[in-house]
Amino acid sequence: VYGRDLTLLRQWTGLTIAECGYLLGLTAPRFHEYQNRPDELLGDPAVALLVWALLRYPEAHYLPVFPEPAEVYPAYASALEQSTAIQSDPEGAFALLMGQPRSTGPRWLSGVDTPRQTVHPPLRRLLLAFQRFLATRGVAGFEAFVERARFEARVRGLDLDAPTLKTWVRRAARRDVSLVDAPRGGAFQPWPPPRLRFSPHPPVPVAVRQAVARRHATRRLATRRAAGGAPRSAD
Repeated sequence: VYGRDLTLLRQWTGLTIAECGYLLGLTAPRFHEYQNRPDELLGDPAVALLVWALLRYPEAHYLPVFPEPAEVYPAYASALEQSTAIQSDPEGAFALLMGQPRSTGPRWLSGVDTPRQTVHPPLRRLLLAFQRFLATRGVAGFEAFVERARFEARVRGLDLDAPTLKTWVRRAARRDVSLVDAPRGGAFQPWPPPRLRFSPHPPVPVAVRQAVARRHATRRLATRRAAGGAPRSAD
């Protein structure tokens, strides 16, 4: 088994580098080391035998098969029929519950986008967990999931039930100019620049620095003479 067989395994399984590294029990640096030496034998015989087994016998795979959104939606729709947690736009609400923009739901179900374009690895795992959650917990589990999603939205300043909510990305609110009091002159004035955290000191002229240095030198000389010491010669 050679380093190029790791690339073959990735292409055949459709896994990411992180997922394939987990499948083989390899760290990312070691995986890249093997993959970047396509014509060399794998250094670890256990890894070589594992790659051979996974390529030769598909039943040896032990990673879960992650469902597509369209495969999870029927269980979600069944829970909706027995619950009042979602009142409108079930397809858009399904996408929002998965942490995605509302418009993603209809695209998932219509098959416009392929899974590789719309379903990133964390979402694939959430879909699997949500599917199993519905299968084991039923309507009560579904409503608990919806309540948790509402809480996650609230702490982010969003309302999951608002029909106008399109995405989980919260844009910064713009300052309403109409709420700003106009100056007495009547003319609009621009916003003042932000205050500096530390006000820089103005530059000190060279003559002033020299005068201060001479003053300090005179004081030190007077102190030495008062103590009975001789002044130091400047070498």
